[in-house]
Amino acid sequence: MYETKTLREKIKLFTIILFPILITQIGMYGMNFFDTIMAGKAGPDQLAGVAIGSSIWVPVFTGLNGILMAISPIVAQLKGAKKDEEISYSVKQGIYLSVLLAGVIGTIGLFLLDPILSLLDITPTVRYVAKYYLITLGIGIVPLFVFNILRSFVDALGQTKISMMVILMALPVNILFNYMFIFGRLGAPELGGVGAGVASELTYWVSLYYHHPCHP
Repeated sequence: MYETKTLREKIKLFTIILFPILITQIGMYGMNFFDTIMAGKAGPDQLAGVAIGSSIWVPVFTGLNGILMAISPIVAQLKGAKKDEEISYSVKQGIYLSVLLAGVIGTIGLFLLDPILSLLDITPTVRYVAKYYLITLGIGIVPLFVFNILRSFVDALGQTKISMMVILMALPVNILFNYMFIFGRLGAPELGGVGAGVASELTYWVSLYYHHPCHP
């Protein structure tokens, strides 16, 4: 981080840091958007299943992501206090917490997913798509949460462009995987709306792979 002295310098630095964060957030939610749009090309039931799954997934992800993002102020405070040796410990604890939360959410989902979907007035096909879309997303929840810990770590250091570049790379990868698994292209099985969940799951692993060198 650079020391700023004038208001103009502060605004410039704030903009440089903020813009990549904004792009990163848009890109992450863009994956769900493209899941829904591309599933719609596979049929109305596929679209409905993915839309219902997304409506359940997004609030859960948003809430838990808020917890994981607490690593940013912790790292920033330690960096400001010149306690660099404690940063690695804090990030590792954040990773452990992210894995624990993923396990808890997965366990809760096993018990509550069917009862929640049974309350909705939807066809068996839509229920099937929504259920397995969420299950495949759930399989990718560990890399997604760990990615967000590493993202919060580098953001706290002011290196917000790193996460932005990873997400900008991941978005077209997600679209390619959607094309493959929703429509059965390039040798992949045709899974319809469930394929959108598979695509997102694989994209989370790819994103983590390209972000993991940032581990302190």
